[in-house]
Amino acid sequence: MSSSFVIDLDAERREVQHPDGIPVKFRGEQFILPAELPAAALDPILSDELDLVGLLGDVINSADGDAGIKDVVNALFRRPSLPRKFLEAIRETYAILLEDQTEDFLKRKPSVPDYVRLTTGLARVYGVELGKLFRSADSSETAGATSSPTSPTTTESTPDASGFVPDNPHSLDSDD
Repeated sequence: MSSSFVIDLDAERREVQHPDGIPVKFRGEQFILPAELPAAALDPILSDELDLVGLLGDVINSADGDAGIKDVVNALFRRPSLPRKFLEAIRETYAILLEDQTEDFLKRKPSVPDYVRLTTGLARVYGVELGKLFRSADSSETAGATSSPTSPTTTESTPDASGFVPDNPHSLDSDD
């Protein structure tokens, strides 16, 4: 009897495309981040102390599922230490990703927009979307026979392989 695996964790991974890690150019220096997003890198952002999931729940509950900017701002004012804690969680996340390069990275004094651009670029390379991470399991299910495609053609918006890399890997570089 031959065995086949439903989930093959040994299948081709991003390390094949980036065997030496993901190079990131920042203020004239190159930093190398892991080819695969370590699960531990999400720990600071998902910590109980930060409680972003609780914040999102409060916002959704207070607005009966139809949250607007006002609801988000009100929820933030109920947690005045959240912005500082969130920034610290971001720094901790990048310390995990950068490992022994962290000190050199921080010497270049990354700004909030730098962190946003880096996070956005890495989310594309890693193939991680926080919205999908937190979406409830039943939100993407179809209703069965009554469901129909939203368009007659399909698009290639989701990579087939775990190691999606944009056609132009230099498009993630920022010279500004």
